[in-house]
Amino acid sequence: MNAGSYQTLIPLGHPDEPYGGNLWVRLTFTEGVLTRMQVEEGPVDAPKPNRALPSEYTDVGRELSGWPTRIDNRFDWTTHPGFPRVGTAFQRSVWSALCRVPWGQSIGYGELAQQVGRPGAARAVGQAVGANPWAPLIPCHRVLAANHGLGGYAQGTRIKARLLAIEGIAYR
Repeated sequence: MNAGSYQTLIPLGHPDEPYGGNLWVRLTFTEGVLTRMQVEEGPVDAPKPNRALPSEYTDVGRELSGWPTRIDNRFDWTTHPGFPRVGTAFQRSVWSALCRVPWGQSIGYGELAQQVGRPGAARAVGQAVGANPWAPLIPCHRVLAANHGLGGYAQGTRIKARLLAIEGIAYR
């Protein structure tokens, strides 16, 4: 990474969750912009973040820290002033629609395609979901396959299953 880039970790998950609540969100900053969030597993005693979040991202840090206890987080994170300027108009419409999926509920790729005005474009929706730069705040883990199965997840289906379990979302 160049001098203007760095990463920091924020704990995510719940201590009562299986595996001891060892989920973390790795935040990647490039030239001061939060360009990527990635959920990953780590040791329960992972170190505290070594860099404070820039002031324009304190709400992001607060939301991630409180994420496991959220009842509802339907803020459209694509409108956040610090959201990276990435994605096509179609991808951004999918990410925005994901923000409207309530905590503890899921949606199918086909249903999401209909919501963004592209019925029959479930595969394209899946690709847009996979390109989401701010997971889990933009809750792409809530999207399930047509058979109510897990489907895919950029960080792996094990992590997706854990995020769904924290929210009490059932899948096959």
